[in-house]
Amino acid sequence: MSGIYWLASYPKSGNTWLRLFLESLAAGGAAPDINAVEVTGNAAVREAFDHVLDIESSDLTDDEIARARPRLYEIEACTATAPLLLKAHDAWHPTPADEPLFPLAATLGAIYLVRDPRDVAVSLAHHMGQSIDQAIERMGDPRATMAMAGKRLPKQLPQHLSTWSGHVASWLGAPIERLLLRYEDMLADPVARFGEAARFLGLDAEPDQIAAAVDAVRFERLRAAEETQGFIEAQPGVERFFRRGVAGGWRDSLTPAQAARIEAEHGPTMRKLGYL
Repeated sequence: MSGIYWLASYPKSGNTWLRLFLESLAAGGAAPDINAVEVTGNAAVREAFDHVLDIESSDLTDDEIARARPRLYEIEACTATAPLLLKAHDAWHPTPADEPLFPLAATLGAIYLVRDPRDVAVSLAHHMGQSIDQAIERMGDPRATMAMAGKRLPKQLPQHLSTWSGHVASWLGAPIERLLLRYEDMLADPVARFGEAARFLGLDAEPDQIAAAVDAVRFERLRAAEETQGFIEAQPGVERFFRRGVAGGWRDSLTPAQAARIEAEHGPTMRKLGYL
């Protein structure tokens, strides 16, 4: 059965950890090469858009790119010999042509990863080389977009995020099969949660294989790999991508006013997910 499973999340919510687990699982529990991920792809890679559609995305406006992206996924789904696993940071939203950015006919389902937005704010600030206040502002901006064109053409296509709450609501309200994974639950019981993810994706893996893959992508090992090899997904000038890998770290990083602002802006969604 061909089609696409979306590995969807707001940035800094555990997507990379999940993808490296799947990489290790496919290799029988071996330590993955963090800079050569092959099992999963990225839904916003500009090179794939240009190659598959035979269009120079640099000649298009952002709206034109958004209109064309569903065709990219339809072609990829039809030509694949096995289900595709694609990372997605976009919110689930319609294109300017008023159709789903991620076409239903090409979609098999989605794993949606979510994380306490107070921890997201801290991690996002470090990842982007911004202040925490700037990250909080970004998380509350309905126009927030990743990879917007500037002086240099980004390697990724523009990705509309919406607010953190809007992003969550969009994916949890999408008319598709989905598995919701909380980052905090992944930390508390990684074998159970990653095993759940593997089963959702239809992967045939024994419990010992799940456990081996989980062990191969322990945070300490990923951080050590980054220190020795570097990591291609880290932003230029940022000290490291794999920084702490904890839940609740916001308590020693946010001021009371910063935490209160996040809770005020995203409280209803946080309550639904058990964060308040």
